[in-house]
Amino acid sequence: MLICSDFPKFSIEAHDDLLRQWDAVRFENGPLQLDLSAVQLVDPYGLCALVVFLNHLPPEALPVQLQLRGWPSAGLQWSLKPSEHSRSAHNGAARVMERIGRAPLNIAATEGSDAGPVPYLTRMGFWEEVGATLDARPQQFPVRPLWLPDGNALLDITIMHTHDAISVMLRKTGEILQNLNYTVPGRGHVLEVLSELCSNVLMHAQTEFGAVASMQTYKSRGGVRYIVMSIADHGIGVRRSLANNRVLSGRLESDAQALAVSVQPGASRFGSGGHGGGLPRVIEIAKRYGGRVAFRSGTGAFSFNGSTDDKRIFDTSNLPGTQLRIALPETNLRGT
Repeated sequence: MLICSDFPKFSIEAHDDLLRQWDAVRFENGPLQLDLSAVQLVDPYGLCALVVFLNHLPPEALPVQLQLRGWPSAGLQWSLKPSEHSRSAHNGAARVMERIGRAPLNIAATEGSDAGPVPYLTRMGFWEEVGATLDARPQQFPVRPLWLPDGNALLDITIMHTHDAISVMLRKTGEILQNLNYTVPGRGHVLEVLSELCSNVLMHAQTEFGAVASMQTYKSRGGVRYIVMSIADHGIGVRRSLANNRVLSGRLESDAQALAVSVQPGASRFGSGGHGGGLPRVIEIAKRYGGRVAFRSGTGAFSFNGSTDDKRIFDTSNLPGTQLRIALPETNLRGT
């Protein structure tokens, strides 16, 4: 099994390509060789996608032989010890890496950065969540520093199983947002988007793994700074969820059509009202700030450009579960 990505930025397009390659090799003899050495930047969408993908591989694909720029490296001096913080979807083993030394890590998130993805993945808690699936020695796992050299990483990988966990995550994020000089409405809308997306995914996923969330700020090659949020699950998908509503079931001819229905006011798998306001509200906030929304489930894709009010639905490679990404320009959130 070999998957090789040529994309320098691991986000929506790169992950779709990974899934297409996985469909082509999944019945070959394992383990999986995952070559991401061309990747220079991983955004929150790619981060959540990789965590979900690696934690739901079949046993014959494990342990995964992962290649990243700058990893694995025999020169790292780290230790590995058990913790209840991390879990493996396959054997329930919990592992977390704990630093024993201090070395400066550059985690600035900029498209085209020469730093490579490893420092940023480390800061975001990637290794804690996927370490049990990888073919690597304990000393090869980098671990998050105890201090944060910059403010690009806002919300590290968070796996949520309950609505109480969402509340804890929102409180943590609210404290961080206080330092970004966003307007009060801007901070409120970022938290509202996170709350709506996490609650929506958790409500509809119907999976024990829960929902994976991540958020960061980063600068595009054009010099525009964005705050980017992503939520992912490995659940039943939007189409199967909405099919529980008899009123909507006749309108779900494809996964793409199901996504189009899901962003309409009142659409929900529940027959009664009161549960379907989340995604339309996210679209409304993205339009207010000139942001962008990408929504994937099954073979369907939905995109929205808040600057032009343009909505598109189309078919693409199959993605188990659901994944969303929203990007809002920081300048508009600051009101400048």
